[in-house]
Amino acid sequence: MKIFFKITLFLILTIILLSSGINGHDIYSLGPDNSLLGIRDDTTNLKRFIGVESFKLTILPPSSGVQFYKDGIVFLSLSKYEKEMSPAQISFGTAEAYYAAVTDSVLGKHTIFSPFSSFSYPCEAMTFSKDFNTIYFTKIPKKEKKEKIFIAKVSANSKNQMELVPEIAPLDFCTGNYNYSHPTLSSDEKMLVFASDREGSIGGMDLFVSRFEGGKWSVPENLGKQINTFRNEFFPFLDKDNNLYFSSDGLPGDGGYDIFTSKFNGSGWDKPINLTDRINSKDDDIAFTINKTDGKTAFFTRRQKSVKGDMQLYMVTLRQEVADLKIHSLSYVFNGMPVPVKSLLVASREDQPSEKDSINTKPLVEVIKKEESKVPENAAGLKKKPDKVTISKTEPAVKQAEAKVMTEKPSITAPSEQKNVVIYRIQFLTSNNHKNQKEIILNGKSYNPYEYFYLGAYRYTIGEFTTLLPAVELQKICRQSGYPQAFIVAFKNNARSLDPKLFK
Repeated sequence: MKIFFKITLFLILTIILLSSGINGHDIYSLGPDNSLLGIRDDTTNLKRFIGVESFKLTILPPSSGVQFYKDGIVFLSLSKYEKEMSPAQISFGTAEAYYAAVTDSVLGKHTIFSPFSSFSYPCEAMTFSKDFNTIYFTKIPKKEKKEKIFIAKVSANSKNQMELVPEIAPLDFCTGNYNYSHPTLSSDEKMLVFASDREGSIGGMDLFVSRFEGGKWSVPENLGKQINTFRNEFFPFLDKDNNLYFSSDGLPGDGGYDIFTSKFNGSGWDKPINLTDRINSKDDDIAFTINKTDGKTAFFTRRQKSVKGDMQLYMVTLRQEVADLKIHSLSYVFNGMPVPVKSLLVASREDQPSEKDSINTKPLVEVIKKEESKVPENAAGLKKKPDKVTISKTEPAVKQAEAKVMTEKPSITAPSEQKNVVIYRIQFLTSNNHKNQKEIILNGKSYNPYEYFYLGAYRYTIGEFTTLLPAVELQKICRQSGYPQAFIVAFKNNARSLDPKLFK
């Protein structure tokens, strides 16, 4: 009986979708990565897959939205509106963070988010570790006017009661008279994306990324001109697949701030895609966040472009008929299938090597020769050449770094012929498929990529050094020239090595 019901439901849904102009092939082939935004960036397409409804919850400044926490959301509210508020905990009428489960289009019972230490900071401007015991949040330090990013940890007090204990000082990279706000943590907790107007910004507020390396957060790097504009990019959010969502008033859109998404490709983020006027409007649409637990619910805020600047919260849901067709998350709707975890560059240093993880250290130029017979011919009967990847930079800092790199000449001997010698290379790209890429050009210099196969993915590197310093300089060039996720890899005795001693 159940089987009959499922078959009947599937046939009904198929007829509905066919009558709407979308067939089964369309659902699973709407783009190279199966994203539903991949073929038609219009409202009609998204209406079939997501619901967008206003949500009855007042957005209280300084917040501009809400954030998911465990099985509910965190939001700011005034204590005078909360009947169960204890005056002994928080003075009457002050702003405080609350937590509540979401039931359909309303909130469940409210509880104080941090009952033993006041937490009155923007709720959308926080991000949590997987166990929810570490919180990165935004606040303005005392005697300052600029926002900074702080850490708070959950710990037991003297009465064995759990409370939030914030750090006194902001993160180390939050320096200078600049704003650092709205942090968002990657799924492996090794990347922190945030908005800042710090030195190196292209426009007003730009998006930056810092990596957790050697027990601390690295110097932030600008996400580049593909994402950042001469105006403002703000409210970043990373979903469970590390796809990036943010608001921009510099990219083409429908109003002031529009919400965009950039798919994480394993080495960075692809070109931003507008979430269409199914979500965006003529007003400011900001603070987009997805429930990382089930991926089926999201919130964003619409702020009127008026003197009052009234804000309305909206809830985005995945339609049940779409979930029945094995489209299980909003992340899938917006960005398609995620990049396999094994090919994430940010996780590569923690990959555990095995005996079968030997490397192919021949230059990619040589590997491509074997594939040239398969390259399609053009109209003139000539074989088409693979495209170059050319990135031109003229910044003095890049030139100086490159001069340092060139002081150590790469070894002429192929790594496969060397014994007991450590070779350092810069990994700039990971792919599930073999790439026909003969060279990349950074700041006018040509580099021949070397390919190796590791943990189920093709990995591409440039440079070949016997000491670490010149490798560090080439890494800087890569990161400043369009490869923000580039990092150093070491090979010992013709095999990838994760020995931390090699990186000191």
